[in-house]
Amino acid sequence: MGPKYCPTATLLRMLIALFIAAALGACHQSAPEPVTLNYLRLGWIPSGELPATEALSRKFAQETGVGLRHLRGVQEETLDQLTLTRKLLQEGGSGPDVLQIDVTWLGVLQGDLTDLRPYFAAEISSMGPSVASSYIVDGKIVAIPYQIQVGVLEYRADLLREYGYDHPPRTWDELERMAARIQTSERAKGKKDFGVTSGQEPLLNL
Repeated sequence: MGPKYCPTATLLRMLIALFIAAALGACHQSAPEPVTLNYLRLGWIPSGELPATEALSRKFAQETGVGLRHLRGVQEETLDQLTLTRKLLQEGGSGPDVLQIDVTWLGVLQGDLTDLRPYFAAEISSMGPSVASSYIVDGKIVAIPYQIQVGVLEYRADLLREYGYDHPPRTWDELERMAARIQTSERAKGKKDFGVTSGQEPLLNL
């Protein structure tokens, strides 16, 4: 069995490497002032996570001599989080140096993101090309995952067969068409709550 994966340790290594990248531009200073990194994570930090977050910040400061300042996120819809992230990035020095973002935002934010390839050679090679390709924009690796979540589609083969389908949906459009047909028919049979979900949230509710 290989070593146990630890998201916290991985995030700490990421912050150290990103500090090196962020500090390179100030190397010409003969007497650098103490450095504090601005860190933005998606959403707000729940009170139950504060002790672990503060402990991680203290550990990072002890190992690097660099302070961490947590920028306040918003516990809102994805679009609102993206809007806030773009606004903070436009603030220059007072904006985030290190940030947690959704992988779908990379193309939108690429102009504000640096190429991490020189700083994460080992992590990138361990991910494999199929995973790493998700974080490449215009030839630059602009983000590194500290956790990799794999989405899967679960479906009822019996319902697909009942409605004449010999394979699961292969595209989003096909999923919507098939789900809408099955859902409408099942509800007509009296199953008023029948629908398609993504985790705990409704994915299709017509």
